[in-house]
Amino acid sequence: MKCIVPFIVKYSPIKKLAIIPFEKNPDEIYKGFELQYISGEPYGTGYRIIAYRNDDYVDVYDDLSLEFNKDEKFDVALNGLHQHIQTKISDSIFEMNNNCERLSFSFVDINNRRINFSIEEFTSKKSTPMNLLAPIGYGTKKPNFLPLFFLYNFDFIRRNKSKINCFIDNKKISVDKFPLPMNNQFRYYARFSNQCDLLEFANTDSLSFLEVELDNNSYKKDNIEYIYDGQNSLSEIVVYLEKRTINMKFSPSFNMNKDLEGIFKISPDKVMGYIEGIYSIKKEEDKIIIKIIPENGWKAIPNSFVTKMILKPNSIFCRWSKNYDFTEEIDIKKKLVKSMWKNNN
Repeated sequence: MKCIVPFIVKYSPIKKLAIIPFEKNPDEIYKGFELQYISGEPYGTGYRIIAYRNDDYVDVYDDLSLEFNKDEKFDVALNGLHQHIQTKISDSIFEMNNNCERLSFSFVDINNRRINFSIEEFTSKKSTPMNLLAPIGYGTKKPNFLPLFFLYNFDFIRRNKSKINCFIDNKKISVDKFPLPMNNQFRYYARFSNQCDLLEFANTDSLSFLEVELDNNSYKKDNIEYIYDGQNSLSEIVVYLEKRTINMKFSPSFNMNKDLEGIFKISPDKVMGYIEGIYSIKKEEDKIIIKIIPENGWKAIPNSFVTKMILKPNSIFCRWSKNYDFTEEIDIKKKLVKSMWKNNN
């Protein structure tokens, strides 16, 4: 049985992430760095650094060990991409030992300046991390997908006894401090997760009409499976990861044969909660008009007093995805697809 795939879900193998901001005392070009450890197709294994510029663009530096894609888009980052280059990233460390985090990287930027960053915690106190859906898409002006970045055991670097040596062109950089204590410990605003999952939900770069032959009522590409319960009736999308799955279920099934309204639910690991919204399908002769809105946002599961305060239903973390909406037109006769995301934040 042949079926139409209404939209594409992609998985980006970013396994670890750390954000180190210095907006209060910015460099002449940059105001923060994001260190990513990537392992999986199509990149291979290595580090990437997102450098946040003062003009709200980003420069992206890929380690030489990564497969370089000069056409890769970074539209989820505010004004988008300024430059994307491949360079040697050395002294790379991203690990936790005895409940203490250690981060380190070194590279030369596009202005030929040496950048050295090293952060290491030294404390015997424990910390209670949180599970977070990162609001990376909040300020995106031209999103090409709904970015669902799940950060497990997300935490902030503790200030007590930590050693920070951060330099740009031999000039010392002061990392921003978090204004209030968390779990009775003062923090830097530098934060990290050693376990991440990034989904690109309904990626609009895949504009071609996709009709596939099912195998046992499903179509599988890489680690993503589209499951159908009838002709052009998508019931579920499953992302298979090393230790868990991410499930996207439609109720009723996403049946493109008729006018229909329903709900969808995206469920990662139970500790992360879920994202929920509505969808509609309208048939117009040879065309299928699809609308998707995550109008209920993210339903978080707080695990501490602090997260109960931070992850309230009206917080930016829980509500930013509510203001995204997806529109798609599939012309069955001409086999053409037009789709777009709109960010109303």
